[in-house]
Amino acid sequence: MNPVLHHYIAELEFSGELFLDIEKLFNKHNAEATWIHCTRVAHESKALALQFHADPFIAERAGWLHDIGTIIPNEDKVAVARALHIPIIEEELAFPYILHQKLSREMTIQIFGLTDSMLLNAIECHTTLWKSMSLMDKILFIGDKLSWDQAHAAPFVQEIRKNVNDHLLDEAIMIYLNHVWSNKEKMKVVHPWLLEARQSLLKALF
Repeated sequence: MNPVLHHYIAELEFSGELFLDIEKLFNKHNAEATWIHCTRVAHESKALALQFHADPFIAERAGWLHDIGTIIPNEDKVAVARALHIPIIEEELAFPYILHQKLSREMTIQIFGLTDSMLLNAIECHTTLWKSMSLMDKILFIGDKLSWDQAHAAPFVQEIRKNVNDHLLDEAIMIYLNHVWSNKEKMKVVHPWLLEARQSLLKALF
């Protein structure tokens, strides 16, 4: 494990039970609310995987793990990412919170020893998606969006849910991507992976 991560797991005794060990990690960093969110994402993602004929085991694990990078404070994310040799783009320097998806992937490998590429890729793009999105990438992305609890997000979350219920996964994704697109002038940054994902889906759907 890269020494930069030692601080974040100091004094933790892992049991080998992934669910319990992730919970311990969040609790150590007083991030119980994020862990509750992750369990909701895991539930949603597992259900979506069963609905769309993907691997529910990987989907559930991806939900548990997707936000572990958030335990690293925003002011430290760039330095930790550099220490882990994670490529960083301009938008991530401007808004380091977005780096949590890349950090979560690397922490999944280094802290928990998981190497399944389907799992890791879904974690790495769960906030933004990316152009070459897999079914598992889409499932975790939508599982994450369906698990938001902000009241102001409710209208488009409800529309996403309706499309999912109608078995329209790509259309559900486009609802969120179009929401970002229509509000891009109000946002600090719009990650290029999200823009590429939107263009890719526009070509596929239309």
